[in-house]
Amino acid sequence: MPIDDNFFTNLKATEKHTEHYVWGPGKEGEVTKNQEVVEAHEKSGITIKPLGIHGTYVAVDFDDCVADGACLPVCPVACFEWEKNPGKAGQDDRLDYTDKSDPIREADCIFCMACVSVCPTTAIKIDQSLVDVHKRVQLG
Repeated sequence: MPIDDNFFTNLKATEKHTEHYVWGPGKEGEVTKNQEVVEAHEKSGITIKPLGIHGTYVAVDFDDCVADGACLPVCPVACFEWEKNPGKAGQDDRLDYTDKSDPIREADCIFCMACVSVCPTTAIKIDQSLVDVHKRVQLG
């Protein structure tokens, strides 16, 4: 399901992760419907729970990200890397299907939309107009 166009007003910035904000609360998303993701969580003993949206103008809904990794190699400026395997940005570098594509270098985005076009669950939203929102965020 695509990220709500007004997520930055309907949700709260709950924390700052690296250089981007996390917006929540999260929701029950595509991860609960994807068999590979469900099995990976069961195998690792991790309970699936709502994680929210990571990033503001490069926003990844962690509740819909199924660790496909298609967004990583298509990004010409390497905005993304694996959350559980920091420094790794290859599609096959994920640790398992509990991992997430993290917009760790949100500020480097050139708004080409390549990541949006390849995401199988529409878990990514790129919106250049939200750069100013990012600058004004207050946690709470």
